[in-house]
Amino acid sequence: MDPIEPAPISVGLVLGAGGTAADTWHAGVVAALHDAAGWDARNADLIMGTSAGAITGLCLRAGMPPADLAAQRRGLPMSDEGQAIIDRVVTPYQEGRSERDWNEQGPQSPTMVARSLWPPWQTRPLHAAVGLLPRGTRTTEALEQRLAELHPEPWPAARFWVPAVRLSDGKRVVFGRDDLLVTAAEAVRASCAVPTLFEPVTLSGQRYVDGGLHSYSNADLMGPPAFDLVVVSSPMSGTAGWSKVRGGLSQAWASARNGVGLGEPRPQPSSRSEDRAWWSEPLELAWNGGRAMRAARRQWVDDKLREEVEGLRRRGITVLVVEPDPEGVDLVDARRYEGADDEDSSDPGPGWRAELADAAERTVRSLLADRSNRRLAALLRQAAR
Repeated sequence: MDPIEPAPISVGLVLGAGGTAADTWHAGVVAALHDAAGWDARNADLIMGTSAGAITGLCLRAGMPPADLAAQRRGLPMSDEGQAIIDRVVTPYQEGRSERDWNEQGPQSPTMVARSLWPPWQTRPLHAAVGLLPRGTRTTEALEQRLAELHPEPWPAARFWVPAVRLSDGKRVVFGRDDLLVTAAEAVRASCAVPTLFEPVTLSGQRYVDGGLHSYSNADLMGPPAFDLVVVSSPMSGTAGWSKVRGGLSQAWASARNGVGLGEPRPQPSSRSEDRAWWSEPLELAWNGGRAMRAARRQWVDDKLREEVEGLRRRGITVLVVEPDPEGVDLVDARRYEGADDEDSSDPGPGWRAELADAAERTVRSLLADRSNRRLAALLRQAAR
């Protein structure tokens, strides 16, 4: 009697938004999943990427080995297979800028504002704010050209979904799933069009912006179709850094109370330089170098992802979420990076990329080694066969 072969395992891969940090985080995640569990992300039954995650997803659908994705972010040599794929890209990356006429330009989408505020019990404040703001001025034609060189075919043969937001009404569209005739390079470019920073991308007469405006992960799209396992790589979720912010906010509240005479009396300044407005110290403590704003954004992303993941689990889908620990949060949210040309540059250097990829790999290994995740690890290994 022939042995019974185990049923094939279907795996969906979700790659979340988050800019340069997301791209590097995803590279570390897929490399570790391959090394630790033997599962090659290129074989995912469906890859869905939002914004920067869509770029990583297209790299995988173009055939880039997971180990080479991580090696490239670390500045290390790649395999011949990976290098051949990278060598297809010959267009230099350079962002152009369009002129903005403040005398003529108003809100970039009044219709999205109206649709976001009605009905009042379903308002979407973020969409309304984006619709009120002027359009971005950075152009991304070079990005589209590079993506087309990376993946010369109009669309991957295997399933590949790219969420974006239609600017006319704020609705989420899913390129690769919906009946929209675009190329993969066009879809990824549209999903990366961060509102007010980049120009909206016009496709077939409609303007589109970053899919992260709807959700940084859009993981709810993974059921249906139903998978045995959904892997979510989410660098912008997790509230590991929130405790640090709460301490600063508590100090800010105490300082504000003191400043208006409701708390402990403030000591008299010893010099003119210390004689500042009472609100300056609380403001600095609350802002904390931008940490409070970043933590608030991370909390929003985390809440949205938890809602999406719980919806999948209610459908009987097993979900593995890979998100940063406290050290990873600090790396993702870092404002200055090693190797930048100057201290105000936001261009990350190879040292920062390597550290972040390492943090992602450690997180994956820790998750798969956890006794409570034995079934997850077993599913990945079964899918790798």
